[in-house]
Amino acid sequence: MNVWHAVLLCWAVCVVPSVAEVRMVDVVGDETFTRALETIGSQVKDSSSCKKVVKELNREADRLEKAWREAFMSGAPTTQEWCRVAGVDVQLFRKMAENRKREKKEEIVSLSELEDDGVITHEEAEEGFSALRRMMWASKTAIDSLDDFIAQAELPLPSSPEGDSYEKLLAWKLNPEFSLSYKIDHDPLVNGSLEETLQRCWSGEVLGLLTDTVHRISRERRFLLIRCYADRQVEMAERFSRLPALTPEQWCWFQKREHDREALERSATDLLTIALLLWNKGKGEESDPLMEETFRYWVSAPERVARVWQEKLRKEEGR
Repeated sequence: MNVWHAVLLCWAVCVVPSVAEVRMVDVVGDETFTRALETIGSQVKDSSSCKKVVKELNREADRLEKAWREAFMSGAPTTQEWCRVAGVDVQLFRKMAENRKREKKEEIVSLSELEDDGVITHEEAEEGFSALRRMMWASKTAIDSLDDFIAQAELPLPSSPEGDSYEKLLAWKLNPEFSLSYKIDHDPLVNGSLEETLQRCWSGEVLGLLTDTVHRISRERRFLLIRCYADRQVEMAERFSRLPALTPEQWCWFQKREHDREALERSATDLLTIALLLWNKGKGEESDPLMEETFRYWVSAPERVARVWQEKLRKEEGR
């Protein structure tokens, strides 16, 4: 699995066979999107097979959008369902960790490669990308179609006894300045500002002596920011778990704000940034202890989130 496929796996969504009521736990965490990438690599051999695969991907996108709509309208997950969702994330991150350890990485042939090799045309590749985008954005398409339902939500949303609220949580979560990519771009220890300042203040000979130290500080700071990012995911779950229950309409109102396109794109950028920093180890290079420690800390975040929901469930059940 290469870096990009690892990131896409984090975004993977699924649909299950139709049931009386589709819940969020039914549509989160499977690998349908990843399987779609694998299908393209294994089944697209020419224009005819490409059209057949794209048609199937669009059918799957239709199904995904329908399932997400039903799941949103069925209301917020129960505490027990949040435990199951968290468990899915734990397994997903463990799988990523296992794939990262493999010496021989499984490469999936992409639409771009098929186009470059002359197997399919540019137009056919674009049709494939369009179907994949529909699958990736299925939950957003679904929530964007529920404006009439959302308009019935009673506002403001309820607050916790401690004074926290869904609106405060959203403002905190969606603030661009809290994204990992923003922090890396604006941190002087990471974005090159420190090195530029030293270049202006010191001669080349002195700077040469400091170069290794500056690079080490910058690198350690990047890994620290990733650890802070992981802690932030856990804090989000802790705050969310203490908030009161919502009606289905209020839940959809909340999800509509969470599905802000720019916020979703920032989240994807953060995941890609983490993958680039924690996956890229040159062939034959020795394992980097700090990188490995940071990776283990990052993949442990879902387990810590799972414990948040398990503890809440124990309290609700009086255990």
